[in-house]
Amino acid sequence: MPHSASDVSLHDIVHEVIPNLNTAEKLVNNTLASIMEESTNPLEVMRRREQKDAFGLEVHSVRMNLEHLLERYREEVAAVMRANGSEKGPMVTPDPHEAQAIRNAIDIYQHVRAFQRGERSHPLASR
Repeated sequence: MPHSASDVSLHDIVHEVIPNLNTAEKLVNNTLASIMEESTNPLEVMRRREQKDAFGLEVHSVRMNLEHLLERYREEVAAVMRANGSEKGPMVTPDPHEAQAIRNAIDIYQHVRAFQRGERSHPLASR
């Protein structure tokens, strides 16, 4: 999926962006929970809890805007879902908030993937 395009296919939203966001959210939450569980330093636990809360707020904002987009195109989304991935579905034009949510979801996933590859630029990597 193009990172900066104004139009996006509903197929990409439903079958790539949202599942990738779900995967990233689960990995980040599991990682932070594991770090907090293993830590004996209360300041480290507090810092990780704050990270988890901030991440949760960011993901919540992204989800609200993605839900808004999916609601606006409810009938088209239903058709994409019925096609079970076999059709690209229509291209849609997200409003500015929805477009930012799509970019943020993609960025979150890319940062998590970088973390998985061991790249040290992600905040979770500073352990």
